[in-house]
Amino acid sequence: MNILIRPLEVKDAAVSYKWRNDADIWKYTGSKPTLEITEIIEREWLINTLPDKTKSRFAIIVDGNYVGNVQLTDIVSEQSAEYHIFLGEKNFWGKGVAAEATYQILTYAKESLRLSEVYLNVKSENTAAIKSYKKSGFKIIDDDSESLKMVCKLEELPPPVVSIFCMVYNHEKFLKQTLDGFLMQNTNFNTLIVIGEDCSTDNSRKVLLDYSNKYPGKFKILLHDKNIGANANQQIILENCRGKYVAMCEGDDYWTDPLKLQKQIDFLEENSQYVMCFHKVNVLKTDGEIVEDFLTKVPEKYQERGTLLVKGNYIHTPSVVFRNNLIKIPDIFYESPLGDFLIYVLLTEYGKIGYIHESMAVYRHNVGVLRKTVDNTFKNALKMNLIMLKIVDSEEDNKIVIKRIIDFVFQYILNLPLNVLKNNLKNVPVRFLRRYLKRH
Repeated sequence: MNILIRPLEVKDAAVSYKWRNDADIWKYTGSKPTLEITEIIEREWLINTLPDKTKSRFAIIVDGNYVGNVQLTDIVSEQSAEYHIFLGEKNFWGKGVAAEATYQILTYAKESLRLSEVYLNVKSENTAAIKSYKKSGFKIIDDDSESLKMVCKLEELPPPVVSIFCMVYNHEKFLKQTLDGFLMQNTNFNTLIVIGEDCSTDNSRKVLLDYSNKYPGKFKILLHDKNIGANANQQIILENCRGKYVAMCEGDDYWTDPLKLQKQIDFLEENSQYVMCFHKVNVLKTDGEIVEDFLTKVPEKYQERGTLLVKGNYIHTPSVVFRNNLIKIPDIFYESPLGDFLIYVLLTEYGKIGYIHESMAVYRHNVGVLRKTVDNTFKNALKMNLIMLKIVDSEEDNKIVIKRIIDFVFQYILNLPLNVLKNNLKNVPVRFLRRYLKRH
């Protein structure tokens, strides 16, 4: 199911007034209406209550349908609030909807309101609700036999199952499609979208904040006061991805399959020997045509670190999900010109790479990427391989990397114009290699 919460609106009265008059819904609550509620009464109540800043009221949406309400009342700034929930559509009872809506509003309370705790009161006989609240992190602090008071310390809120990693810089034109791809995912687990916005010069930040306000509890947005660069942004995002798994997608690519995350998490849950998995992607060309991937070719032994070192990066970022084993990002990460590839190599210390033969994302080719000179491309590739020497620990892997370094150097030399070779030998990257080795 796709479960989201959004701000409650006055027009929701056309549905919610019916729930107010259903005795089954109010059986376990202490706030049953004392008179029959009409749509007009419900509408007037919403008009009066929604502007109240001490309350945050949200609609629960399942697969696009409005099914209930979840809210925080008696909000004390940066301290606490009281939690309430009800599902008006009874066919969604017992299906995990309340648990997911609860997780999202608690995340909102923590990340947006900066509260330290959320509390609730529940009837002692409502054992199903109590069990669900405990799973969400609530603990009983008072029991008067008829009702319980429970509190969730937000610093102890469990991390999501999946953290969605996203780097954003000047992606305004593409960002809505990217975010919609995240939000459309149908899963039986919770997710949190972690985005690093690197002080864009366009309206990327506004797009992000608008989405965060529209879908509270789904976003953790890291706003940088100045441009810190891709490497630093990537590392900060990774450090804020606390989920059991991390899914990757940059702000100019997008997901196309609503079951993408479910399929990849199912694969990793069922195959403990794999540390990450990726899948086919389609490529969006600059002329707007979407075609099969012509940029990479997945080799036969794609599962192994050795293949990754020999072939280079054959994995598109928006296709990646990995186990969150990188508890501490090594300092060498800051030096890497190709951060995602370094992540994949580091991960292979813990297991194999899996592959799903389905296209579930689109990679934008030559969009949002600065074109590099041949010199810079070579230097980045060479630097990446020199960094690999510090990471790999087996003799076989070291031989692979050294061979790639030698191949890169000779390939570069052979492609230099003859006059450059004769008159400007200082440009030959052997000097660059020597200087780099001396520094490291």
